[in-house]
Amino acid sequence: MTVLEKSARASVESDGLAQLLSSPLLGVALAVVAVAQQLIGHIDCDVSWFSTFAEKVLDGRIAYVEVSDPNPPAAFLSLMPAVLLARALHLPTEAIVAALVFLAAAGSIGFSFLLLRHGAARSWREWMQLLNAAIFLLLVAPEIVFAEREHIALLALLPLLAALAAEGRAPAPRLAHIVAGVCGGLAVALKPHFILAIALPALAIVLRERSVRALLRAELIAAALASVAVTGATLIAFPAYVGEALPLALEVYGPARDELGHFLAHSLALAYVALLAGFVVAARGAALGRASLVALASSLGFFAAFLLQGKGWMNHAYPAMVLLLFAWIFLALRDRAAPAAGLRAALTKFLFVPALLAAPAYFGIVEQLTDHEEHEDLLAAVAAVAPPHPRIATIASQLDFGHPLTRRLAGEWVGRQNALFVTAAVGRLLETAGPERRQRLEARRSADLAALAEDIRAGRPDVIVAEDRATREWVLKRPEMAGALDGYRLAKQAADIEIWRRAE
Repeated sequence: MTVLEKSARASVESDGLAQLLSSPLLGVALAVVAVAQQLIGHIDCDVSWFSTFAEKVLDGRIAYVEVSDPNPPAAFLSLMPAVLLARALHLPTEAIVAALVFLAAAGSIGFSFLLLRHGAARSWREWMQLLNAAIFLLLVAPEIVFAEREHIALLALLPLLAALAAEGRAPAPRLAHIVAGVCGGLAVALKPHFILAIALPALAIVLRERSVRALLRAELIAAALASVAVTGATLIAFPAYVGEALPLALEVYGPARDELGHFLAHSLALAYVALLAGFVVAARGAALGRASLVALASSLGFFAAFLLQGKGWMNHAYPAMVLLLFAWIFLALRDRAAPAAGLRAALTKFLFVPALLAAPAYFGIVEQLTDHEEHEDLLAAVAAVAPPHPRIATIASQLDFGHPLTRRLAGEWVGRQNALFVTAAVGRLLETAGPERRQRLEARRSADLAALAEDIRAGRPDVIVAEDRATREWVLKRPEMAGALDGYRLAKQAADIEIWRRAE
């Protein structure tokens, strides 16, 4: 085969791949896969817990007093519409949560594309490739982080990023930019760290345009006002968060970061850094488009938030990874006009493409498609000894021992907190605490254990799930928990996990 024949064949194959990637049928297939995998699996522990939180508030419990969490009110309020709709329609909350997130994603993608139309000119084929990529990264890739706050925040923030990226031709109507900014403000209300995902692309635009007037864009002003207004309104509506939960978050939950070695070994941090380094090398010498710049800067903002939180959880890493992949997609689309060669082409082919295709694996595709339990055999073990619709409590350091277990058994959660996370966090923080701080932390731990004991005595759960024997024995030796398991017997075990049943 001659060089010309090889070149012609490669061109035909490339055109065929471009046709496939821009096919509307591919988008439909990806949407079907996204729905199917959510039907196969189940919602994550965080989404389960905040759904329960929202339900308890609707039932009259005082938020951050009778049911509590270190996260701001927007965390459970974001799921309140699903809870209300589920009750009105007499449908499972989980199904409505998924349905509303799919609708939100459709609206976010559609609105973002409307804003992007006013930016750089693109062919129909490029628009379809972008749409299919968006469906894949925003609906298929999330897997078990679907409907997490990070997923919802990214969907809310997307139109604002599109507005920032679109300037260049005829601008979109001012009202559209204001609405996009309000959506971005809602994302910040979910977690204050997310302001970095707006601030960094805004600063990147300032540097690109060499004018601080770029900060006066309608979407940025609207985002700032909306984030302040929404956050302020929720704090006024739930004052106990400021008085009770926020000090706890600042003193215990926030500082309880993962150990650096474990963080690097068990999170997506190193994968992100490798992909970022590859992008920087691939983009070297290229005229980086506005869309790539905005996606890259926002990705760095989300990655900074991921590092600041220091927990290493995959949901915390999701927006940063997805936006970095979007930055590379925009770079690749730009290369269509001026084909990449050499190192950039190699990095695109051997780093970006595998990273893009592997995106669902970052966020739990195996666990989602196998409906994998958070703790193997725990669901069946509890179901075997519990009555129908059991009342459940846990003696555990993490919320995934009780959630979504309680909801999957159509049970009722007993307890104001989702787990003994304060007790667990204090145990780590005491290792480096000075005398004065040590005293405050001990008081926090004592209050956490006393609250659990009170909840067990008052709520009389049918079942108490203990993380393991060592945890149970340590907790029960504490004076705050004295007699908390009186009247309970060890009924079953699932590996190291103990299931205690209340005597009839």
